[in-house]
Amino acid sequence: MKKAIFVLGILFVFACNKTSVPDTPPPTPPIVVQEEAIKFTTNLDTGTYNIADTLPLIITISSKLPAAGVIYSVTSTWSDSSKQIFKLDTTINALSLSLNIPGHFRMGNYSVVINVTSKNTASNTSSKTISATNIPFIPAINTDLFKDLNWNDHAQAKNGTYDLNKDGIPDIITWSGVSSDPKKQATLYVKDYTGKDIFSFNIKEKNPGIRDSLNRLLFDYRDLNNDGYLDFGLTYMGEWDYGNGDIRFNGVNTYLLMSKGSLDYNVTEILNIPKQSQFNLNIFDWDFDGLHDLLVSEMREGVYYKNLGNNKFEKRTLTPLFKQGIYNKYDYDKDGSIDFVNFYANQNTNEAMLNIVTKKTVINMNIVGKLIEKYTYPQKNPTSDRITLFDGDGDGDMDLVIGSLSVENGVPSFFQDYFENSGTQFVYKKDFIEYDKNLISEFQVWCEDIDRDGDIDLYYPTYSKSRLGSPKWTYFWWENTKQGFKINKKYRLKY
Repeated sequence: MKKAIFVLGILFVFACNKTSVPDTPPPTPPIVVQEEAIKFTTNLDTGTYNIADTLPLIITISSKLPAAGVIYSVTSTWSDSSKQIFKLDTTINALSLSLNIPGHFRMGNYSVVINVTSKNTASNTSSKTISATNIPFIPAINTDLFKDLNWNDHAQAKNGTYDLNKDGIPDIITWSGVSSDPKKQATLYVKDYTGKDIFSFNIKEKNPGIRDSLNRLLFDYRDLNNDGYLDFGLTYMGEWDYGNGDIRFNGVNTYLLMSKGSLDYNVTEILNIPKQSQFNLNIFDWDFDGLHDLLVSEMREGVYYKNLGNNKFEKRTLTPLFKQGIYNKYDYDKDGSIDFVNFYANQNTNEAMLNIVTKKTVINMNIVGKLIEKYTYPQKNPTSDRITLFDGDGDGDMDLVIGSLSVENGVPSFFQDYFENSGTQFVYKKDFIEYDKNLISEFQVWCEDIDRDGDIDLYYPTYSKSRLGSPKWTYFWWENTKQGFKINKKYRLKY
């Protein structure tokens, strides 16, 4: 009994000495900071953006930046084929993101989807889609800038374009004369596609004692002395149009302008032929010795002036001989050397052919399938006066385009015919180049991959800006569709 009372006493003491433990308070709920709804703008928000290749994109968040930053997501897709061009997902703690997105080089439509999302709150997101389009540039020149210049040689594309002053803008080489004044000397001009004057040359200023009446000019240009600078050959034809139908010849003067660099030239007269007309000047390496020679007569006359080096030229016999017509220069056989391509149409036999002078041989190819008539005046039948050679069907060889003129009720219209290279002749392909007589037209077309899709398209090298507003003078280019060249009116003029 005493033991029981003792145990109870001990328990009583422990119970009396036990410290009371308060209840654990509930956890404090975290403070939730409400993020401001994300809003953003871009530099491309106004309308459809015209793109050439690289897309400059600047994303700017106009709302308060979430504390943990945002995820920028950008996807660019070529809409015409659903091909993805670019994809980016990046997390940064910045109010803006600047990108230069490449790869938009093909003609067509592009869709750029932009998402900006809070890193911590996926539901706080904003999105927009931007439309972009690649409308190709055409490097054509506005002839309104040069109303007094002769555009014949540029339109013929005999020599192409150069950048003489190395400023990144193509230069053209042409001349100006005054037909109403037979004693007004023709002047050589070099200008660029924006209208800037690069260089001019008037023989009267160089040689005041030279005879009057040098009012017509033929020219060609190449690096004649292999010093890296372009040289000029100039042939002046004297007094052949008095304005009343009376034609006289007071001789021909031929000069060389040999460059000293920086558009400075030594001027040398190499021919002075009184009382004789010359209707040709061609610079070409006729003997393929690495030096360009001079042809200042028709090929059938059988002579040329061989380049001996050191600015010296000597009269030599030219072979082979054929009747020269419309000519141009291409690497026809793709051996690295420029070849001479001559187009000749016989009005009596209706025969047309190309003579191609290469380093190894002379290739003669007939042009068949359509009657080709050489340019005549006054105009009676459609006649031809320009040629272009290029690989139009992608089979690896050079095909032929002939530019022709037709007059209907006194209104001239120009068109181009396509002749496929069969290996032994050029064969006409009807309607391979689309024609619309209600649109602007010229003899000559130039070749370039306008839409940058890997094949060659066609375009005109010149236009008149003052006429672009009228329906007939709507500018266009021809897109290579693999089944022919179709008129395309979507373009931007580069100059």
